[in-house]
Amino acid sequence: MDTTGWISGQIFLQTVDENEVQQVSALLNARNIPFQVLTLSERMSLDPIDADSVQAVSSDRFSIAVQMAGFPQVVGPLLTELVQRAHGGGWQPDMRT
Repeated sequence: MDTTGWISGQIFLQTVDENEVQQVSALLNARNIPFQVLTLSERMSLDPIDADSVQAVSSDRFSIAVQMAGFPQVVGPLLTELVQRAHGGGWQPDMRT
């Protein structure tokens, strides 16, 4: 097996769904893959005079920063799997390695 060099970096998975954040976190924790969840919360008031009115819109967005490092033969399959899962493959942990 040829090794071409060590690579490292981060990939970011973005979602607005808290349940998806929990599923991704469970998968990454099951695989012992380091990550960090970043949250952006926004609140817009529709009535500038009465900022506490019920006429407000709020939203939360989440970015999951996944730390990756290793030889390409190790990082490549993991990156491929994360991309496939992010594009509809689901986040349920399974017995794949």
